[in-house]
Amino acid sequence: MGTGEAVTLDNFAHAETAHYFTEQLAKAPVNEYFHNRVPVDVENQVIIRSNVDLIYSYAVVDVTERATVSLAPSEEYAVDQIIDENHYVVGVVYPGETLTLTDDDLSGGTHVYILGRTATTSGVERAHELQDRRRIDAATAHPYTPPVYDHDSLVAMRRQIEARAAEADFSLGFGTPESTTPLQHALAAELGWGGLPPQHAQYFQGRAVSTGCDSWTFDVPPLDYEHNGYFSVIKYDDAGWLDVDRPGFSDTELERNPDGTITIWFGDERCAGKPNVIETREGQEFFHGIRLYRPRDVDETRAFIERLRSTPLVPGDAV
Repeated sequence: MGTGEAVTLDNFAHAETAHYFTEQLAKAPVNEYFHNRVPVDVENQVIIRSNVDLIYSYAVVDVTERATVSLAPSEEYAVDQIIDENHYVVGVVYPGETLTLTDDDLSGGTHVYILGRTATTSGVERAHELQDRRRIDAATAHPYTPPVYDHDSLVAMRRQIEARAAEADFSLGFGTPESTTPLQHALAAELGWGGLPPQHAQYFQGRAVSTGCDSWTFDVPPLDYEHNGYFSVIKYDDAGWLDVDRPGFSDTELERNPDGTITIWFGDERCAGKPNVIETREGQEFFHGIRLYRPRDVDETRAFIERLRSTPLVPGDAV
């Protein structure tokens, strides 16, 4: 057993967030961005359940007195999500917007984590330009001092939460103390740390065991496409990490069925010739999910997700 405070379900979100803060500060000092310049893949993934059609920017910022975050105007999807030390979302900044925070805006602590997302739909060079035009203006640069948690119990709690993935409702896990429940907040901190609140994005995750070729069919999601809303489909291994070179598709890449629906195929060579195939090994237990950015209506999107919950994968030989 290691040293430090034991990690339980009650303090897991704080412990896991301290881990991410510390990891980021190994890449850049307080108040400075670290930009990933290439889309996330198997080799460079940092945050569990990352997406692959975005590039990410990260920063830990001291807001003891004041810090302002701003994004340049753009037509492409971009967002800076601001997360406090308890993994609550204290702000979301879109292109052309500016947000100023102090520690009074937080549920606790004096530092925040900025998780920036920039879509690569207009090319990686354009995404790089938008990354570089992000700005942080902070009045102070006090160091972040992480709490000391017992590492062994942190790892054990991660495993316990992964085993409860079917219970997760991310719409009640990402947000503020008022908009989340303690259980869902703890589950979300492991199953999708850094997720956006439901008015900004919603998430569906299912778990399945591959038969070697399985299909999953659903309607086009109800999003605000006029304001850069979009969705992506992705697959992770049984621990929530990318494990294949092409683990997902964004909406513009997906081939539609004649009736307008979308079918994703998960499998091996038995799926050859099918559209929208994501590699999966026979017998592999895996997660499959959809990210829904900029919902048109929160409740409408929640209803769409409920329909996904009742839409299981179908073995290829049953199609």
